[in-house]
Amino acid sequence: MAVLFVGVLVAISTAYPMMSAANERVQTAVDDRDDRSISQRNSDIELANVTYDETTDVLVVRVNNTGSRTLSVSDTDVLVDGRYQQGYATSVDGDGTRSIWTPGETLRVELSTSTRPDRVKVVTEFGIAETETDI
Repeated sequence: MAVLFVGVLVAISTAYPMMSAANERVQTAVDDRDDRSISQRNSDIELANVTYDETTDVLVVRVNNTGSRTLSVSDTDVLVDGRYQQGYATSVDGDGTRSIWTPGETLRVELSTSTRPDRVKVVTEFGIAETETDI
């Protein structure tokens, strides 16, 4: 009987750390999910205007941060006619060196495109998106 009791204690002492670590990983994942959900609820944008200059082939997109969450400029994506854009110039309230975009500020995106687009979409790091089709 004593051998059986010792065997049960050894099994429990081996299983407990594994179960504890697994529970900790699950709790961390739940906390991360909740943090992302709160950030998403606190984020909102509004397309102020989208203009295309046919003489210079330049598209300018102005987006207002209307939420209560600071957004990352580099994590904000622009799609033109469904195509992901890269290498465009950005500025926040006229400052081209800014990497964050706080509530109440306007992000300006300037990019070159050879034709007038039919659709422009801006997507934030939290998946909040606005689309303009009247360009």
